[in-house]
Amino acid sequence: MGETQILGRGARVAGSVVSSLLAAVLLGWVIRDLTVGGPDGLWWHWAGQAAGYGLRRSAYTTGEDVLLLVVYAVVAVKVMRSASAAVLLAATGALTVALRLPATAGLVQAADGGQLFGGPHPGALATTAGSVLGGLLLIILAAAGRRPAVPPEAAVPPGRAPAAWAGALLLLSGAVLVAWQVYAGVNLGWERYTAISFGTGRPQSPVLLGAPGWQTAALACLTLAAAVVCLRRGPGARALGVPAALLLAGTQALILSAYLQSSVYEQLPLLDTYSQLALVTPPVLCLLGLVVLALLVPRPAPADAGPYGPGAAPWQAPAPGPYGNPGPYNPR
Repeated sequence: MGETQILGRGARVAGSVVSSLLAAVLLGWVIRDLTVGGPDGLWWHWAGQAAGYGLRRSAYTTGEDVLLLVVYAVVAVKVMRSASAAVLLAATGALTVALRLPATAGLVQAADGGQLFGGPHPGALATTAGSVLGGLLLIILAAAGRRPAVPPEAAVPPGRAPAAWAGALLLLSGAVLVAWQVYAGVNLGWERYTAISFGTGRPQSPVLLGAPGWQTAALACLTLAAAVVCLRRGPGARALGVPAALLLAGTQALILSAYLQSSVYEQLPLLDTYSQLALVTPPVLCLLGLVVLALLVPRPAPADAGPYGPGAAPWQAPAPGPYGNPGPYNPR
């Protein structure tokens, strides 16, 4: 983005509006699913989908949809005043397109007679297609909405040590996600693995997101991209790292809750090495995501902090005396 360019006010407002609309649409679907299954039933539905369990199709949303809702809401607020607004919009738009486009393809093929609201998934196609358009619009705003900054303004990257640790942990997390997908492809056979994980011929159980492979691939790409930017201490380190860590920790927390509900960890000593590693991965990745969040979330600086600590410098502090300040001649 450069130190002499920032996102113009018009692009910021438009990006905030688009992010708010995406959040509002998702919130409507979550409310719809709450009326169908209730809070407790919907939570375990989300957790089961994340863990890959067989589930009913009465709920359209997943836990990742809720995490996206949080990301949209945060971006809608932060984009108005962040120096990394362009990075925020571009990353959010790319993530939206990557997650919604496969679901759109599956819903288009399943549409009954080409009716937008027809078939067994009324309104889902309008949501996914509209989200893809919204994501593309965010990318266009990030690319075309930059203006010269007067005076020059640049995002403040995290400190050297926090950025290095965050980058290393994100790199490790992304590598683990990719390694498990490679293992699944080798174990199942690449043709079968591709059909199961990336199929778009029919609506998948997570109707608004499509097949699970697209979700994992999008998360892995975002995590690895954020790792590279953090290791280089780029100006978009926080703008990429915080959403990546949030999605990583959130998705793994859902899987972990499903495993805990099923009491599978009680059988851990009796399982083979592959199964043990599969059960240990979610809590480890969840912990890594939380650590990265702690490293990258900015902390408010002390008020009037300077080289001599909070408050005025020693030679700027008012001295006590008889002219209105406490002193031996004017006690208070």
